[in-house]
Amino acid sequence: MAPRPTVFISAVSRELKSARQLVANTLTFLGYEPVWRDIFGTESGDLRGMLRQQIDRCKGVVQLIGQCYGAEPPTPDEEFGRVSYTQYEALYARKRRKKVWYLFIDENFPTDLCDAEPDELRALQAGYRRRLQSDTHVFHALETIDALEASVLKLRDDLASLRRSLKQWALGVAALLILIVAMVSWQLRGQAEMKIEIAKLRQGIMEYPQREAEVRSSKIERNPTAVQEQTYAELGKQLGVDPKILREKLPRFAEELKRAPNASLYERASASYVAKDYAQAERLALEAAAQFQTNKPSNPKNIRAALELAGLSAQKRIDYVSAMEHFRAAEKHTDRNRNLEEWATLQHEVGELLIIQGKYSDGEKVLRDVIEASTRALGPEHPDTLRHRHRLIYALTRQTKYPEAESEARAVINLREKLLGPEHIDTVTSRYNLADTLADQGKYREAEELYRNVIRLNEKALGGDDPRTIAARVGLATVLGSEGKNAEAESLYREVIKFDEKWYGPEHPNTLNDRMNLATALHADGKYSDAEHEYREVITLEEKVIGAEHPDALTSRNNLAEMLDDERKFAEAEQECRQIINIETRVLGPENVLTLNSRANLAIALIGQKKFAEALTEYTDVLKLMERALGLEHPDTFDYATKIAVALSQQNRLAEAKEIATQLEERASKVLGADNEYARKYSKIAKDLEAKR
Repeated sequence: MAPRPTVFISAVSRELKSARQLVANTLTFLGYEPVWRDIFGTESGDLRGMLRQQIDRCKGVVQLIGQCYGAEPPTPDEEFGRVSYTQYEALYARKRRKKVWYLFIDENFPTDLCDAEPDELRALQAGYRRRLQSDTHVFHALETIDALEASVLKLRDDLASLRRSLKQWALGVAALLILIVAMVSWQLRGQAEMKIEIAKLRQGIMEYPQREAEVRSSKIERNPTAVQEQTYAELGKQLGVDPKILREKLPRFAEELKRAPNASLYERASASYVAKDYAQAERLALEAAAQFQTNKPSNPKNIRAALELAGLSAQKRIDYVSAMEHFRAAEKHTDRNRNLEEWATLQHEVGELLIIQGKYSDGEKVLRDVIEASTRALGPEHPDTLRHRHRLIYALTRQTKYPEAESEARAVINLREKLLGPEHIDTVTSRYNLADTLADQGKYREAEELYRNVIRLNEKALGGDDPRTIAARVGLATVLGSEGKNAEAESLYREVIKFDEKWYGPEHPNTLNDRMNLATALHADGKYSDAEHEYREVITLEEKVIGAEHPDALTSRNNLAEMLDDERKFAEAEQECRQIINIETRVLGPENVLTLNSRANLAIALIGQKKFAEALTEYTDVLKLMERALGLEHPDTFDYATKIAVALSQQNRLAEAKEIATQLEERASKVLGADNEYARKYSKIAKDLEAKR
């Protein structure tokens, strides 16, 4: 991308600093890089050399001509005589054949407060104004901020020539172009449209944090760039602005607004968020909230908005404790009876933050409360109600409440198909959620078919590299690995990881999650050395990035322990299992599927070390909990019992292994019917074990 042309802004800082900032904001909006030099009269030495260097690298100069003379060099200039530094800037630019535009500031213009200058200096400045007015013959003094902004906007056609040529400008004053009142109607319309666009950009900056939070909570947009693109798309619909314009101009406008002295604290906080300066956004948002609270009368809506922005900013910094503190503070300024939308939005963010922290049960409670209120007030088919239900599915799945999650997913799909159609992107997203839930329940065949359907529709609507398409490929790869199609799963994972590293970087949680999936596929394919190397690298990075107690980090350690069992490194596996079981029991609960899987791996490790009595006690307790949490027919339950029987048989404990298989066959027949898949599998294991005896 070519660099933006630079334009020097000349003004007496003590009088026109705010006006200069407005000009800088407008020039930035038009696509130029404003530069200036603050001169307050306290600098030592002669600054003309420095000014010449700055002006030489600029393509033109915009000078604001107020009533103040400003600081002057220590000696009169050999060429221009006694002039101030500000006057010298324009005079030197004209000498260098630079384009110079003059903006005459009227006495009634709202300038910055400053001490009056001596009469001598004011007379020198008045003489400078008269000479320029005489040179130009036509001038129009600007009385208001709007008039100043409009004058700069009129420069757009004249400024455009800076982009087309690097030749020196002809000597002379061309400032009249910005002062002549537009006589042609299309010019007036163009200025009006541009002012409307600036107003919409300003509104877009205020709305951006909330829209981004909504997009991010879908958990389908995995790539931060894609989250941003989708946010621009949503903002574009809301504001009636082309998303391309938002993508091009909003970040640049935000950079200027966050430093603008005439912008409010809340505006600067929002602009800092858009500019990805989250620490400053949080600080300014808290200052804005404090300012709003001191206003008489105070406005709860403004206080709530500022505290909510502080929470979103802290969340982006991965400071979840501070984020929750800010959200809880904002919560005190909401009223579900007076403004359901504000209350529900904040509660959804609280629930989302709890889920991010792995507190899935607490997140579920918050979301159910929001769904109940939204359904009652807005109806079950309202987009907000469906959005809250969409997020509930994930919280249920993470707690292994698979039947509830599946039921919820199917209900949301039915409503979205009815309202939006079967191929609408939101409907396809709901199918993705259902596929995830089916995979978690071990319904791999149905999940595989659904993932392939989602991939096909996403490729058609979004393209093969869209993050939503990639997310569906990850789901498909996971299912393929569970079905034993390890080579195909490994290939898919490697493709996805290349995408992750390109967009997120090597330490992003999404990249680490997919590397863990690859390690699992390598493990299942018997490539233990490669898998162990991948596991250990990912665990080290996860503990650094998301913390040692995060469920994803615990899952990775659990997977490593299972592989250590398969490698017959039983003592090492036992040590790993005991460490993570203590954490899982405390953080996730004793019946969480992750805790149970770790205990299952521990039982295998104990058998491998011939600690049979302890292993069988562990096995019996875990099996009861698994049947209660997952069901007898769940693949994890079957795999666990099968592994125990195989581990016992490998230690020549054939009688105990056969007894386990026979008991499971009987229980499967009782629960699932006499002729069912699991009863037949257990029966085969029992017969194989009998043949070995």
